[in-house]
Amino acid sequence: MSAMRRGEGFADLHQHVLWGVDDGPQSAEEMRALLERDAAEGIGLVAATAHAYPRTQPFDLALYRERLAEANEYCRARGLPLAVVAGCEIHDAERVPDLLAAGKLPALGDSRCALIEFREDASLDEVGATAGRLYTAGFVPVVAHAERIRCLARRPERAIEAREEYGVILQVNCDTVLAPRGFFERRFVARMLRAEAVDLIATDAHGASRRPPRMREAMAAVRQRCGEDYARRLEERAWRLLGLAERGGMESE
Repeated sequence: MSAMRRGEGFADLHQHVLWGVDDGPQSAEEMRALLERDAAEGIGLVAATAHAYPRTQPFDLALYRERLAEANEYCRARGLPLAVVAGCEIHDAERVPDLLAAGKLPALGDSRCALIEFREDASLDEVGATAGRLYTAGFVPVVAHAERIRCLARRPERAIEAREEYGVILQVNCDTVLAPRGFFERRFVARMLRAEAVDLIATDAHGASRRPPRMREAMAAVRQRCGEDYARRLEERAWRLLGLAERGGMESE
C-alpha cells in the first residue's frame, strides 16, 4: 500500500466485487457492471472482501489475486477513477491470526486491519477473545456489519463499551443506515450514530443490481442526521485505516 496515494471519493472497505470467488458477481460481466456502478457512486477505492471460511475450506489466494488483477486492469482500461485493493471477510476462527500472519488471508488493503464476520449469536466474550488474539498477532479487528450481531445490536450501550474495551472497529452497512430491519437494528443505528460510535460505513455490495452499492445515499443520510463533521471523519477513517491519509484516527481535528 505504500506506493498508493489517497484517491478521490469514498473508500469502501467491505464489498464482494470479484467474480467467481464467493456469492458476489458470478461472471466477469457482472463484476464489470459493479465496478462501473462503484465509479458512478463516487467510490474511489474498494476493498475486495471475498468470504473466507477458515474452519471449513482453504482460501484460494491464487484465484483471488488473479481476479483482483483483472478488476484493476478493467478499471485502468476504462479510465475509471477506482482502485481495487485486497482484503477478505473472514469468518471468525481461532486460526485467523496465524493465517493472516502467514499471508494466507489478505488483510484490508494489505494493512494490519482485518475484517471479521462473527456469528449473529456470538457472545461479547467471543468478540473480546477474537480481538485479543488479533491484537496479539499485530492486527486490528474490524467487525463486519456489527448491526447483525445480537449481543451488540440489542444492547447499544454495551456495544459502545465493548468498542472501547476491546479496541474493535465497528462497521455498519449502508443499507442498514438507510433501511434498518426491525426495531433492534433501527435503535442500534440511531444510538450508535448519535454517540458517534460507528467507525465505518461500507456497502457490503454483491452486485450492480443485487445488493448494489449505496454509499452516496448512506453518507448523505449520515450528514443529515449527524452533521458534516462526523460524516467527513467517517469518510476519512476508511482511507486512514489503509494508511492513505496524512493523519489517522477518529479524533476531532
